[in-house]
Amino acid sequence: MLSFLYQLVESYHREHGLHPNLLYVNLNHYENLLECLPEMKSPEEVSRFLMMQIVISPEAVHPHVAWLPAHTGGRLIRDRSRAL
Repeated sequence: MLSFLYQLVESYHREHGLHPNLLYVNLNHYENLLECLPEMKSPEEVSRFLMMQIVISPEAVHPHVAWLPAHTGGRLIRDRSRAL
Protein backbone atom coordinates (compact mmCIF):
# COMPACT_ATOMS: atom_id res chain seq x y z
CA MET A 1 0.00 0.00 0.00
CA LEU A 2 2.76 2.46 0.87
CA SER A 3 4.62 1.85 -2.39
CA PHE A 4 1.38 2.41 -4.33
CA LEU A 5 0.79 5.69 -2.50
CA TYR A 6 4.38 6.73 -3.15
CA GLN A 7 3.84 6.12 -6.88
CA LEU A 8 0.62 8.16 -6.80
CA VAL A 9 2.39 11.07 -5.11
CA GLU A 10 5.38 10.95 -7.47
CA SER A 11 3.15 10.79 -10.54
CA TYR A 12 1.04 13.70 -9.30
CA HIS A 13 4.17 15.73 -8.53
CA ARG A 14 5.65 15.10 -11.98
CA GLU A 15 2.39 16.02 -13.70
CA HIS A 16 1.42 19.08 -11.64
CA GLY A 17 4.64 20.26 -9.99
CA LEU A 18 2.98 20.13 -6.55
CA HIS A 19 3.06 17.68 -3.67
CA PRO A 20 -0.54 16.54 -3.11
CA ASN A 21 -2.01 17.35 0.27
CA LEU A 22 -5.16 15.20 0.10
CA LEU A 23 -5.43 11.43 -0.02
CA TYR A 24 -8.83 9.96 -0.88
CA VAL A 25 -9.40 6.38 0.24
CA ASN A 26 -12.30 4.19 1.23
CA LEU A 27 -12.47 2.54 4.64
CA ASN A 28 -10.89 -0.71 3.40
CA HIS A 29 -7.94 1.19 1.89
CA TYR A 30 -7.49 3.11 5.15
CA GLU A 31 -7.50 -0.09 7.20
CA ASN A 32 -4.89 -1.59 4.83
CA LEU A 33 -2.79 1.54 5.26
CA LEU A 34 -2.97 1.25 9.04
CA GLU A 35 -1.73 -2.35 8.80
CA CYS A 36 1.37 -1.01 7.02
CA LEU A 37 1.95 1.53 9.80
CA PRO A 38 1.36 -0.35 13.08
CA GLU A 39 3.50 2.12 15.04
CA MET A 40 1.12 4.97 14.18
CA LYS A 41 -1.31 5.43 17.07
CA SER A 42 -3.63 8.11 15.66
CA PRO A 43 -5.01 9.31 12.34
CA GLU A 44 -3.07 12.55 12.85
CA GLU A 45 0.21 10.62 13.03
CA VAL A 46 -0.61 8.82 9.78
CA SER A 47 -1.54 12.10 8.13
CA ARG A 48 1.69 13.78 9.28
CA PHE A 49 3.74 10.79 8.11
CA LEU A 50 2.15 10.94 4.66
CA MET A 51 2.18 14.76 4.65
CA MET A 52 -1.40 14.64 3.41
CA GLN A 53 -4.84 15.03 4.86
CA ILE A 54 -6.79 11.76 4.62
CA VAL A 55 -10.34 11.80 3.29
CA ILE A 56 -12.27 8.58 3.79
CA SER A 57 -14.96 8.37 1.14
CA PRO A 58 -17.11 5.40 0.19
CA GLU A 59 -16.88 6.63 -3.40
CA ALA A 60 -13.09 6.21 -3.55
CA VAL A 61 -12.95 3.00 -5.56
CA HIS A 62 -9.19 3.44 -5.88
CA PRO A 63 -6.93 5.62 -3.73
CA HIS A 64 -6.19 8.96 -5.37
CA VAL A 65 -4.48 12.20 -4.43
CA ALA A 66 -5.22 15.86 -4.99
CA TRP A 67 -4.00 19.28 -3.97
CA LEU A 68 -5.98 22.12 -2.40
CA PRO A 69 -4.44 25.48 -1.44
CA ALA A 70 -5.91 25.30 2.08
CA HIS A 71 -6.65 22.19 4.06
CA THR A 72 -7.62 21.24 7.61
CA GLY A 73 -4.12 20.62 8.94
CA GLY A 74 -3.81 16.86 9.11
CA ARG A 75 -7.26 15.84 10.26
CA LEU A 76 -8.99 12.68 9.12
CA ILE A 77 -12.19 13.47 7.26
CA ARG A 78 -15.05 11.11 6.59
CA ASP A 79 -17.02 12.00 3.49
CA ARG A 80 -20.61 11.12 4.36
CA SER A 81 -22.22 13.33 1.76
CA ARG A 82 -23.43 10.36 -0.29
CA ALA A 83 -23.21 7.52 2.21
CA LEU A 84 -26.93 7.22 2.88
